[in-house]
Amino acid sequence: MSDPEYYQTIEKASFAEYKDRGSKFIAYAYPVQSVEDCKQYLQQLKKEHPKAVHHCFAYRLGWDGNQFRVSDDGEPSGTAGRPI
Repeated sequence: MSDPEYYQTIEKASFAEYKDRGSKFIAYAYPVQSVEDCKQYLQQLKKEHPKAVHHCFAYRLGWDGNQFRVSDDGEPSGTAGRPI
C-alpha cells in the first residue's frame, strides 16, 4: 500500500459548545490511532457528562479510511453520527 498524496487528520484535542433553543451541544475531537483509543475517550466523556442524553460519535482510521464507525446514540437515524 502506498502513502496517499494528501491526508487530513486531527492535530490536537479540540472542544466546542453550541446552544440552541434550550439544548446544549458539546463537541470533542481527539487525535486517535486505534478503535481502543476511541472507546477510551468515549468512556471518559460519558463519565464527565453523565446527564447527557446522547453521546454521538464518529471515527475513521487508517490510510485508506475503510475502518470507521458512526453512532447516532438514539437520535434519528443519520442525523448525528454521519454528519460528525
